[in-house]
Amino acid sequence: MTNALNRILDANLNRAREGLRVVEEIVRLAWEQPALLRQTKTLRHALQVAEQALPRAALLSSRAAAQDPGATLTLTTEKKRRDFPDLVTANLRRTQEALRVLEEVSKLGNARASGQFKRLRFRTYQLESALGRKLARGRRPGRTRRRAASSSRKD
Repeated sequence: MTNALNRILDANLNRAREGLRVVEEIVRLAWEQPALLRQTKTLRHALQVAEQALPRAALLSSRAAAQDPGATLTLTTEKKRRDFPDLVTANLRRTQEALRVLEEVSKLGNARASGQFKRLRFRTYQLESALGRKLARGRRPGRTRRRAASSSRKD
C-alpha cells in the first residue's frame, strides 16, 4: 500500500472511532440507556477488531497531521450543535462516511477488510435506527431550547 492510501485509511479509522466514542458517551452519560450503550460499545469494539486487518505500523508511520490541509478547514455548520440528538446524528453520519471510505479504499489492497468495513457501516445504520426515538425527540417542530432545558426528560 502507498503512503497516501495509508494516510486515508488512518484518518478515516480515527474519524470512525472518534464518532462512535462521542455517540457512546452521550448514550451512556446523558441518556443512560444500557441497551443502546451495549450496542454502541459493541460496534466500536468491532471496529477495533476490523482495524487488525490493516498494517497498523504502516498507518501510523504515514500519519502527517501537521501537513493535512483539512486539519484547519472547519465549516460553520460544524461549529454549532443544537442538542444531544444533533451531536449524535452528526457523529453517526461522520462514522458512516468514514466507514464508507474505509470500505472503498480497502478494496485497493485488502478485500477482506473492505467487507468488514461494509458490515460495520450497515451496523451503524442499524444503530441509528435503534436511536431513532431519542434522535427524533430533539427534532420536534416548535420545540425551544428553554422548554428543552426545563424538561425533566433526559435528551
